[in-house]
Amino acid sequence: MGESPFVKKDTFGRKLHRLKERTKPFVVRFSRFGHVAQGVVYFIIGILAIQTAFGLKGDLVTSQGALHTIAKQPFGFLILIVLAVGLSGYAFWQIISAILDPHHVGHGVKGVFTRLGYLVVATFYISLCVSSVKILLHAHVHTSGKHYQTVSAKLLSYPFGQTIIALTGIGIIIFGIGQVYWALSGRFLKKLKKNEMSKEEWRWSGHIGKVGIIARSIVFGIIGFFLIRTALQADPDETKGLDGALAEVAQRPFGSVLLAIVSIGLMAYGVYMFAESRYKRIDP
Repeated sequence: MGESPFVKKDTFGRKLHRLKERTKPFVVRFSRFGHVAQGVVYFIIGILAIQTAFGLKGDLVTSQGALHTIAKQPFGFLILIVLAVGLSGYAFWQIISAILDPHHVGHGVKGVFTRLGYLVVATFYISLCVSSVKILLHAHVHTSGKHYQTVSAKLLSYPFGQTIIALTGIGIIIFGIGQVYWALSGRFLKKLKKNEMSKEEWRWSGHIGKVGIIARSIVFGIIGFFLIRTALQADPDETKGLDGALAEVAQRPFGSVLLAIVSIGLMAYGVYMFAESRYKRIDP
């Protein structure tokens, strides 16, 4: 007997769709956990940087330095394992955002650059996961400045390396400017489920989110500026990571005050990530 015309054939596409539906809750929870981990890292960076600004203790820190600080705390080993898993979750969500386009940014020029940006962010958080594992294994971890200087030196040795570094710096600055507009316009709040939030939660998420996103954008802008200087002078020592960017803020007139403001902003961004972890619209 032939197949019934009323029974749909179980194709590969339908099997894939069922698999996606079954894994969707896991992806969402994994992503939300990743937002929490990101918030913890930024909050600790802000705390350590503000300690530097007020001359309390410590030096300017990197994201890896924040991980080292966590590892030294009671139960730091376990906390670092949890954070490593969480950061991998955030990186995983960025990769999904780039490939599956859940934010519907499209395939135009703006959409392509946005999705490439997701991949760059994913790369950063994957490197944090690797750093976490190295710390857990007591392996050597470079500061962000030394790491990026090594990468810059390798790129400068290749044809068009200077052009690639310059374009990367320009891209980071444009991204930072876009983030400032995104913050001031309040458009970032569209990602949050307003109907599930109280008036106070909505209002404070807006204030803290603006401060945090702008502070992070300032740091991005400084990093982008020094990447362009690296390309123009063909000098990898000009490349600055997060620690170098914060050091530049500290060296300006009224640097301690400026560093304190930026540090508070980074802490605010960490708190905003906690809000996103709970209320962000995530639909893979």
